[in-house]
Amino acid sequence: MTRANFSEFVLGAMPGTKAEIVTRSGVSQASVLKWVGQLHAARKIYITNWKPHPRAGAAMAVYAVGDLPDAPCKLKHLTKRQIRLRFEAKAKLDGRWDSMQARWRSKYWIRKAKAVGDPLVAALFGAARAQEARP
Repeated sequence: MTRANFSEFVLGAMPGTKAEIVTRSGVSQASVLKWVGQLHAARKIYITNWKPHPRAGAAMAVYAVGDLPDAPCKLKHLTKRQIRLRFEAKAKLDGRWDSMQARWRSKYWIRKAKAVGDPLVAALFGAARAQEARP
């Protein structure tokens, strides 16, 4: 196949997001991403609207054939607090939350505990200097 055929496959699979174009066209994701970028830069395709990501992530552009101006993205971004609360809710539903908290607690107490020097190492090499000791 030639390069022109790939662009025709990409154009034939529109309108849709990049992921939808990959599944409809049968062309690899890398080729679709390259061709969408080139066709958009050449003003052969444009962004009709934006979709929120189905799980979590950046908004997805919906492309269509034409040379109209791109639609602005009007989707609201989640705050860091909303992202954290959504993550905690999903972790509690999955049952991962308790194991994650246990791991965080153990790491906290390991860091909090003072480093206890080994008496044999101190006898061989001397006591730890202030700059080498952990706070």
